Amino acid sequence: MYIPPAYEVSDWKEITSFVAQARAGEFVTVNKDGTPAATTLPFTWYPQQPDPTDPQPDYGRATTHMARANSQWRDIEDGAPALIIVHGPGAYVSPTNYASTKTTGKNVGTWDYQLVHLRGTVEVIHEPDEIMQIVSDLQRDHEAEREEPWDLATANQEFLQEMIRHVVGFTVKITSVEAKYKLDQKNDRSDRLTIISDLEKSDRPTDKMIAAQMKRNLG
Repeated sequence: MYIPPAYEVSDWKEITSFVAQARAGEFVTVNKDGTPAATTLPFTWYPQQPDPTDPQPDYGRATTHMARANSQWRDIEDGAPALIIVHGPGAYVSPTNYASTKTTGKNVGTWDYQLVHLRGTVEVIHEPDEIMQIVSDLQRDHEAEREEPWDLATANQEFLQEMIRHVVGFTVKITSVEAKYKLDQKNDRSDRLTIISDLEKSDRPTDKMIAAQMKRNLG
């Protein structure tokens, strides 16, 4: 991922929190004919902060699953590269928000966003008990904030076993983590405050979310 220095995020707590809040991403692999394949999947990342001097850093592992009817998994060999793209909100920023636009005309519209890439090598899981654990952990995480969390153990177990037969699991060993927050950090504070004000007036929820992130980034 191309990351200008101003947009790079390196704070480990910030990155892991962002991914945990997103809870899903684009699971990208390459088919045997060289074409890319992607499926939006919920996943669980078990992060591990590596030693910065390690030439082969280990950032933990991520687990997920997809329907067996999805042909993507059939072209995945154990040890193949995989990419999980974790999106945050995004918003269009008008050039009218920059003070210099009126005098120079040297600005254009841009897109502000937040993004994390988790890269690694993937292992395909077919063992029912391992798939059940992946599903159980994911269910636990997604139910955790509910007032009365639903427990997978209360489900009809015969039904669950039948469902697991139609699922393929994955474990991705994460070897690279890249995080980018493009929130107009290159521009001066006055322009950024103008952008925040403009986005806060929008009816789009994602515009308001980017405005909130920009406020947080300003400190």
